[in-house]
Amino acid sequence: MASSVRTICSAVLFAVALPYVGAAQSIPGRDRMVDADASTVGFTVSAKMLFTVQRHGKFDEFAGLVSYAPDRPGETRVELTVYTASVDTRDPDQDALLRSTDFFDTERFPTMRFVSTSAAIAGDRTLTMTGDLTIHGITKRLAVPIRIVPSNSSTAAATRFETEFDIDRTEFGLNGRPNWKGLNVSIGRKVRIHLAIATGSAGR
Repeated sequence: MASSVRTICSAVLFAVALPYVGAAQSIPGRDRMVDADASTVGFTVSAKMLFTVQRHGKFDEFAGLVSYAPDRPGETRVELTVYTASVDTRDPDQDALLRSTDFFDTERFPTMRFVSTSAAIAGDRTLTMTGDLTIHGITKRLAVPIRIVPSNSSTAAATRFETEFDIDRTEFGLNGRPNWKGLNVSIGRKVRIHLAIATGSAGR
């Protein structure tokens, strides 16, 4: 039952996201929806108060589309919309802080998006994907490394795309300086993004 509810929610989220992420070109007949049950959108950030610690988080709600043909990997396209209010660090106070106007400001900016513009073969089952990342209403173009993990079948279904890359949060206006029990907490500017995107059913 839980899986069915999540599948329905993913489809609804995808339908909402589609008008925003239609800019990327697709491969006719090869479009696949992102399988949210089998995918992960996470991040790691360093924070310093009395000592430096790494904090990990993820987003529970996201939707998107992947255009992929195993015989034409250089034509791969990805569209991904992430819902900022779904941030989850396993700490309700931190989650509330990240949703606040000091960071994601989820009331004004409920989504962040990545829309690829091109992909270049970088090696065996690896790509360099260029695209536009929009966070907090600010769009930056960046190139990220993509590793293709093929499925066991001859189709594109269940293929997974993995990447890790860094962004400077201040370039996207995420400039908050939180307090913890009256002490200022210094959060690193660099945020490492972790994505493992699996494809599922056919899209548009």
